Amino acid sequence: MIDREVALEALSVVFNANVTSVQKQRLQASFVQDDLSVRHHATSAAAAPQLLSVKQLIPTLLDADETSKVSRSNYTCIKSVLQSGRLASDFSTLDLQDAIEIEGPTEKCHTIDEDEFFDPQFDYDFTHLKDTETYYRGGEVYERPCGWTRFAIKVLDKYPDGNTWLGKSWRSTQSVPGEWPVSYHGTSQKGAEGIIEGHYEAGSGQVYGRGIYSTPLISEAIYYAKTFTSKKNGKKYKVILQNRINPQYREKHNYDKYWLVPVPNGTSDEEEQKLVERAIRPYGLLLKEV
Repeated sequence: MIDREVALEALSVVFNANVTSVQKQRLQASFVQDDLSVRHHATSAAAAPQLLSVKQLIPTLLDADETSKVSRSNYTCIKSVLQSGRLASDFSTLDLQDAIEIEGPTEKCHTIDEDEFFDPQFDYDFTHLKDTETYYRGGEVYERPCGWTRFAIKVLDKYPDGNTWLGKSWRSTQSVPGEWPVSYHGTSQKGAEGIIEGHYEAGSGQVYGRGIYSTPLISEAIYYAKTFTSKKNGKKYKVILQNRINPQYREKHNYDKYWLVPVPNGTSDEEEQKLVERAIRPYGLLLKEV
């Protein structure tokens, strides 16, 4: 299993920020406990990092995409794919992201409480699995992330509508009533305005293609995954978020290979937060060594 510290590095890449945890901060503080002046200086010199909750993941991701070189590259990729009707895997030129590491030092900081963020009882090692059956979730084919390691995000009892959207903890190949289908996050929102003009008929006041993009195909999502080299072990990884999508708020494109949760232009931050919460919910952080 991949080390939890590598998962924190992966979150830093996903959110284009420095992500740490209260547990890690306590450990670091213990190393400087004998030098109070050094600790005081370090604390006062830096802004207090924001505590990141599970419900804030997608909004935080949208903000990160605004400043991410990889995301801007992904916008171009998605536009090319959706306007041509092909898949990313059909384009040999879409390997640009592999050469782009984390953007570099950033002033943004987020802190998580590992006990409230991760749910290790649902971690799963898909590294050596190869599916011989077809799986379904939410009435859609579920392409399991074979070859990846999943760090489960603690989402049980986090939403007011209960846990039905997740299905059951013990699973077969079949869907259960009320659950949402699975998707893998590709890229998103404001910088992608105009991405699928001619393929998505926007309503009054909307901009073509503005919204949150994902795909039900892990084999497609890998072309949009961010890549990083771990400072912990020197290995190189790709990272993707695994989500559940509320079909009520989903638009299908490119023969159902790409899913869009439309976000109307001019939506307030408060309304956007509500829309995101009821439409797309990350429940797994996927890592794959490359």
